[in-house]
Amino acid sequence: MTGNRGTLAAVIGAIICCGVFGILTITSVVRQSPTIDESVHLLGGYSYLKWGDYRVNPEHPPLVKIWAALPLLWLGVNDPRGSNPTWNEILITEPGGPVYPFAQEMFFKRNDAARLFFYAKFQMLLLSTVLAIFIYIWSRELFGITAGLVALFLYSLDPNILAHSAIIHTDLPFAAIFFIGTYFLYRAFSEPTRVNLSLTALSFGLAAITKHSFVAILPVWLILGLIKVIKSEPQALTLFERTKFDLNRKQRLLFLSGVLGGAVVIAYFLIWMAYGFRFSAVPGGGARLFMTQIPQAQKPIVHAIQSFLTEHHAFPEALIAGYLYNLKIWKHSAYLLGEISGDGFWSYFPIAFAVKTPLPTLILLGLSLGLCVSKKKWQPQIWLLIPLLVYFALAVFSRFNIGVRHLLPIYPFLFVLIGGAVADLWRQGSRIARGGLMILALWSLWSTLSVWPHYLAYFNEAAGGPANGHKVLLDSNLDWGQDLKGLKQWIDRNGVTKVQLIYFGTADAKYYGIDDFYSPENLAARNLSGNQEIELPEYLVISANFLYGGEIFLPEALEERFGAYRSRQPDASVGQSLLIYRLNLADSRMYVDGAMIAARKGMLNVAMALLQRSLKLNPTNADAYFQLANLMVRLGQPDDALIQYRQAVNIKPDFAEAYRNLARVLAAQGRSDEATQYFREALRVKPEFAEAHENLAQALARQGRADEAARHYQEALRILKQRREAGTSRP
Repeated sequence: MTGNRGTLAAVIGAIICCGVFGILTITSVVRQSPTIDESVHLLGGYSYLKWGDYRVNPEHPPLVKIWAALPLLWLGVNDPRGSNPTWNEILITEPGGPVYPFAQEMFFKRNDAARLFFYAKFQMLLLSTVLAIFIYIWSRELFGITAGLVALFLYSLDPNILAHSAIIHTDLPFAAIFFIGTYFLYRAFSEPTRVNLSLTALSFGLAAITKHSFVAILPVWLILGLIKVIKSEPQALTLFERTKFDLNRKQRLLFLSGVLGGAVVIAYFLIWMAYGFRFSAVPGGGARLFMTQIPQAQKPIVHAIQSFLTEHHAFPEALIAGYLYNLKIWKHSAYLLGEISGDGFWSYFPIAFAVKTPLPTLILLGLSLGLCVSKKKWQPQIWLLIPLLVYFALAVFSRFNIGVRHLLPIYPFLFVLIGGAVADLWRQGSRIARGGLMILALWSLWSTLSVWPHYLAYFNEAAGGPANGHKVLLDSNLDWGQDLKGLKQWIDRNGVTKVQLIYFGTADAKYYGIDDFYSPENLAARNLSGNQEIELPEYLVISANFLYGGEIFLPEALEERFGAYRSRQPDASVGQSLLIYRLNLADSRMYVDGAMIAARKGMLNVAMALLQRSLKLNPTNADAYFQLANLMVRLGQPDDALIQYRQAVNIKPDFAEAYRNLARVLAAQGRSDEATQYFREALRVKPEFAEAHENLAQALARQGRADEAARHYQEALRILKQRREAGTSRP
């Protein structure tokens, strides 16, 4: 009876953990807008299922997107393809680009986005719950009921897991398949039955159509298999009932080869099945998918492989296109501790893990490793440590630094490892040990509840909490476009009617009732000629990625404008991803900022009116004259532009950019001597101005002054090289 009561209590505890997990996830999901890529992923899944078309989002395999989109088949989705030309543009452009506005129109303008995303996200929550169940199962098998409940408790309350458990992306589903597959591999070596072997191979196949980095599973499984091969005790093989074979070391090696080989074969079959057993991404094969041009250094060998695969239809076209795109973007700019690197940081993932993982979990991890070392107890912990350490090492080596989400596959193994250690400590019965564990459990609960519903922006106490997260990490660690709903609530609470929104995301602000001055509808309505005066809204709302990581995410000119806000305390924030500033509209610089944004969106008349408003407030604003001149160049009015550039440098004699642009207009008019003079002025003010050195070299070359031109070309190259070595492409 005691055993039955213990089992019943364990089941009740597991149900409570899963219930809390589901409630926290759903209540946070309904308070947030879809993240930046979710609309594209959902569009991709729907287009694969409904239209049999794989042009959308080839950079990720189709399984997760198909799973998320399944409910949409019964929800009556309006199809915008016939009236939206960007659908065909997707075929002739690199992934990204036109697919984002198409997805935005489809979900936020033609359909009820909230309804569609709710059901799609619920699909993702189901996958996350399956992972929770397997964490409990494996932990219980290895270490007992207490361990299972501890592992499930940690999983259910981990802010990173909660943040990603309902996001339509590949990260947590891949973590689930990796973990579940490794569990069945463990069972296959313990009990090599047909069921365990089949489920191991199937898991690897599912991983192949979940995430392109699925190949990282192979070294993990190979190492685990080799450990079993070199062990001295014989291994029994049971393929049929009542039939067992004892394997020696050589036979165990052949068995391992068979397991991995079978997994690869199943993966190849499932890849073709996921793409409809069709090479062409587009039905009928009448149009080809855009193939990304990879860097020149890698081009010969990659082009040869691509040609072979394409010519022989060795893999589906969309899969080939996806790998090419990922190869191009593998070297990725990254932000860490306020610094920017053009090719990532070796320390990125160790730091991300340290600041994004709750401190109680880190403490328990340290205790777990300490117990393993002190007791020299590595079995069965080795099945948890090898996946954790190898995958972590591969992530560090990759330097693909865009978020702790790329470490999610290690967390399930970590939770099970900790569960075993906690169960061991609890069994020892020490009052101090049990009291300490209870304190850590309460700390975990408080950490999770205190940050609800903003789990994506979670940072632990060592990092200063979410409010200081931007000092350490950006991108999907903090700001993924998730807080438009929260912004609408702030607007309503504060009686604000309109804002200037600089938003890192693809959700539609208008759909959520946010009147954004820079929305296409507002700008088009204001794109008037003449001297129409335009007033700006007094609140600027800017995404954290743009504010703190503008060098990565923004054009140089806008990055410099918004960089000025970094030293200013925001008046409010929404989930730490949207920072809100109240502006002084008597400051003419505010209108220059607005003009630059309007110009970037192609609304030149709006930009002109804003600049005129700026000069009305402050006739000596050199920057306003400079931007006005830039605008006139775009409008094909070079003579008027020259007047404005000269006005800018008269007001501000050290305005290097104005001298350079003035010289470029003169050079375009064939006035080489004057152009050369002003290029030299730009360099006098700013000697490390690589672009001015290059422009001057071009002007000198046209004048036949080759030696001097060569010196300035060399100087430009030297400066650009220094920038690259410093991890930035900007002066």
